[in-house]
Amino acid sequence: MMDRSLLRDIGLSVLAHIVLFGVFALSFRFGPNLADQAGTPDAVQAVAVEEAEVEAVIDRLEAAEAQEAAAEQARREAEEQARREAEAAEQARLEAEREAQREAEEQARREAEAEAAEQARLEAEREAQREAEEQARREAEAAERARQEAEARAQREAAEQARRVAEARGTYDAAIRQRVTRAWNRPPGVPEGLSAIIAVRVGPGGAVLGAEVVQSSGNAAFDRSAERAVFQADPLPLPDDPALAAPYRRGVELTFRPEP
Repeated sequence: MMDRSLLRDIGLSVLAHIVLFGVFALSFRFGPNLADQAGTPDAVQAVAVEEAEVEAVIDRLEAAEAQEAAAEQARREAEEQARREAEAAEQARLEAEREAQREAEEQARREAEAEAAEQARLEAEREAQREAEEQARREAEAAERARQEAEARAQREAAEQARRVAEARGTYDAAIRQRVTRAWNRPPGVPEGLSAIIAVRVGPGGAVLGAEVVQSSGNAAFDRSAERAVFQADPLPLPDDPALAAPYRRGVELTFRPEP
């Protein structure tokens, strides 16, 4: 703001010029007498009045200057406020963008984690399925091996049993034929070299339950003598093993041929 004394000096200077201009104008208009009155009390009073007006002008100038300064201050403050608000808005926008970026990155991270978890779950399910299928395959193979081994064992046991039965039949069939042959008496007039097949039913302990010629020798006397010889050979020799003795209990056919 301009100094008040300086304003006063400027105002007085302006006023002095105005007074002189007025005096000259009046002198020109009213003649020489008015010039003589310039130093009179009326002239001094006029100068005092003009000085008051100068003061008023100075006050108005100061007021205008103050108003202009206030307006300038208000303008600067408004500009500063606008600048601060623009900076705050820009900061808020940048922060919002950063926050949106962080949220987008966090969302992407969560989605990636969820996708990874889902992939892991699916892989675990596939692995469990593979393990279950592999386990089922191993169990099926083990069951098949066990079945094959059981069949092979059963076949071996059956073959062994058949072998033992065959051996027993060979042994005991020979013993039975020998027992029956010893008990046989040749009927008179029966030729040599005859043979017949006799169905024999054997009970516990080798007891003869029945004997019947199922294939005749062609000689009735020989056939009847063969049946009698079976009954006379009672009890017949049988294996002690029930499994080996079972075929005889069910009935056997004995080829009776007394002569070698």
